[in-house]
Amino acid sequence: MKLFQSLSCPHCGVSLNNHMDATVCPRCNKDLREPVGAEPLAPDVASSPQSPLSSGSIMRRYTDAYRVARTITAFGATVKVIAFVIAAVVALGGVAAASQSGMLVLAGILIAAIVGIPVYVLGVIVSALGQTLKATLDTAVHSSPFLSKAEMQKIMSLD
Repeated sequence: MKLFQSLSCPHCGVSLNNHMDATVCPRCNKDLREPVGAEPLAPDVASSPQSPLSSGSIMRRYTDAYRVARTITAFGATVKVIAFVIAAVVALGGVAAASQSGMLVLAGILIAAIVGIPVYVLGVIVSALGQTLKATLDTAVHSSPFLSKAEMQKIMSLD
């Protein structure tokens, strides 16, 4: 059983054991990533002068995605406010009912917590999802080879 396989150029057969990370054969200068007999690798689409990708369409796509992220974050904030309102109404209802029994105040506060806390946590989760989407979009925009620095700043609302 062979433990190590000898690497060689598929085009000319030269040994590549000393060039493990090479992408081009040191002898024939052919791309080692191309299968033998294959067409040469196509140039990058974005670098061609007749690129189907326009800066405007990419900016629109990212701007729309940021709009969705901001909407999700705002929805999460709204859910958190609703949680406080629901908890306050239930707690005030318990206080108003306290005129009949002192235990109803405690029950109202307990019910307010049981209802309000999970709804608030739901709002936090929704807001976190929106913030995560924003962070992901920041990474995508920053690493996009199709956008200039000025376009990146405009998309991320940094100008």
